[in-house]
Amino acid sequence: MSDSTRSEKPDRATLRLHAYADGELSGWARWRFERQLRRSPQLQRELAELAQVGAWVRDVHSDAPGPDLWDRIALRLPAADARRAERTAERPGLGWLAWPGAVASAVVAAVLVAQWLTPATPSRIGTVRWLDSGPRDVMVLEAAPDTTIVWVIGPPGKSSAPAQVADAGL
Repeated sequence: MSDSTRSEKPDRATLRLHAYADGELSGWARWRFERQLRRSPQLQRELAELAQVGAWVRDVHSDAPGPDLWDRIALRLPAADARRAERTAERPGLGWLAWPGAVASAVVAAVLVAQWLTPATPSRIGTVRWLDSGPRDVMVLEAAPDTTIVWVIGPPGKSSAPAQVADAGL
């Protein structure tokens, strides 16, 4: 077969011939092809050649197979399993970490649940509020019912010290 015929698509007759040889033609198509086959010595010759190629392929595959690779592997598996079991018995694995790890996880879970279920304790320090009073910022902290701390923050460039006012009315 030349290189120019390799790139060409097979014609319909060749496709039907291969389908007939493989038993892929249905009733009507098979009847039509057999009728054409009876009339064409060229198709008969090509079918005989195709049958010969199929016979060669079957002969090649019908030879008695040599020793199977899987059989040799299967014979080695018990020995490999025994060696693996010996190595495992010699050195301890990480199985001893299972119980301490489980206990540590349970303790962490218990602490988290306890913190989640415990009501929040109110803070003894009051809330700091910021008041916008024009050019000066004012921060107010009500530390206790009878104590209020007021910070007056001056404009930038001038230092100002925090002032503590003990006034229950503010």
